[in-house]
Amino acid sequence: MQNISLLKNAGRLLFLILLVNIIGYIASGYMTKDTMVWYQALPQSSLTPANYVFGIVWSILLTLQAFAAFLVWGKASPRFFVLQLALNMAWSFVFFYLRRPDIALVVVLLFIGALVMNIRAFGKINKVSGWLLVPTLLWAIFAVYLNAVIVF
Repeated sequence: MQNISLLKNAGRLLFLILLVNIIGYIASGYMTKDTMVWYQALPQSSLTPANYVFGIVWSILLTLQAFAAFLVWGKASPRFFVLQLALNMAWSFVFFYLRRPDIALVVVLLFIGALVMNIRAFGKINKVSGWLLVPTLLWAIFAVYLNAVIVF
């Protein structure tokens, strides 16, 4: 019986890791060769990381989000978690596909709002779960700065 429970939990964790990383992969699909040429021509902050850094950081952050969701599975409403994932994907679509950094700035601010609500919701149930989302919040705040430099 204990082995079945362990397998069930491992399956849930694997499902969440795959789910959030697939969403991240789909969002990265908006970064085509053409859009990256456009992006490189935009005014950028001297703090803008190299392009490869974004993929590494987001893979880590998405995996942390999956672990956070796993720790509260069945105990917390997934609404803010789903909203933050949707807004994360929406940012890539708006910024790269639509080429609208101004609207993307609004989207990333909404993403931060959903993320803060999710940190609170998950943290009430499991403090570790809430803390696992803090690195994403810090990166999102940095993203606001990078996005704002382009807009303003």
